[in-house]
Amino acid sequence: MGIANRTETIQLIKRVLTLRNLVQTLERRTQDMQTEVKRFMDKFLVLQNRGLPSLLNIAGRLLIHEQYAKRVNAFATREINEKPSSSEETGPATGQTIYNKVESLFFIMNEINHLFEVAPNFYKYTEAEETMDAILRHQLPTQDWWANAIQKIL
Repeated sequence: MGIANRTETIQLIKRVLTLRNLVQTLERRTQDMQTEVKRFMDKFLVLQNRGLPSLLNIAGRLLIHEQYAKRVNAFATREINEKPSSSEETGPATGQTIYNKVESLFFIMNEINHLFEVAPNFYKYTEAEETMDAILRHQLPTQDWWANAIQKIL
């Protein structure tokens, strides 16, 4: 085949195959993460439809934890302090009227407790980042090497 240095060629082939495997692994891990994020967002959408504030800011980016906690607290305060909608609830507060005011909050709190089937962890994200680092450390052959390899094969 006209290969001058077989050892170097074998090493380059191994690097290419290793890189291909790393890229495939990264694709699988990112697909798994996307599936989990989609499942979470579907569950969270149900809560948003019940009134829970959005996780996104005006620009469409995720809020930081402190900002979202303030937003949720403001939502809960509004729900509790909201004026009654009917004249029959204008009397003294009873257990039922208080419950009616915070029913949505109870539902949301219960659903949040069951939002995750297992406790969230960052293991998959760490694995994906380690795979990406391995890809970046990996060196591919240059364009000239590929052109020469094609010429030798043909």
